[in-house]
Amino acid sequence: MLSRGDFMTEKLLRHLLLYTMWADRICLKALEAVRPEDLRRETGTSFGSLLGTLIHQLGGERLWLARCAGKALDRLLAVDEFADLEALTAAWGETSAELGFFLASLTGEQAESPITWTSTEGSVHTRPLWELLAHLVNHSTYHRGQAMSLLRQLGYVPPSTDLIYFLLDQATLA
Repeated sequence: MLSRGDFMTEKLLRHLLLYTMWADRICLKALEAVRPEDLRRETGTSFGSLLGTLIHQLGGERLWLARCAGKALDRLLAVDEFADLEALTAAWGETSAELGFFLASLTGEQAESPITWTSTEGSVHTRPLWELLAHLVNHSTYHRGQAMSLLRQLGYVPPSTDLIYFLLDQATLA
């Protein structure tokens, strides 16, 4: 039997995961205006470039989604796997579809269930699924913000991807 807390956890997770998928689409659309050389331009940031930052974000979504599903990824993504924005967009489409499928089957009971995973450093951890999903959303939001800052620094106008814009957008659809 689900408690009110389980229902609220499930509802919040659903909104946050839908938000992540929405914000990812908005960002990918904005990248269509970016010159290929600007995608790979060295920026002196943690992941080297706008493309590197986005690949790290996508890799994080894939990694945490796999962990949430009780699976392990055999490898992390690398910048040289993506020749251009089209390749990145295609990979993101696959990940978004997987996230959507996962979201469609998510229940409140699952959200509270423990998930055990092994970190990339070899440590074993067990936490409730909702914590892993919250981290997936937070990690993506953090790096998406970095990517949007890089867009601005490279001379482009970044889109607004704040949560409130997603919620307002969803309210107009209801």
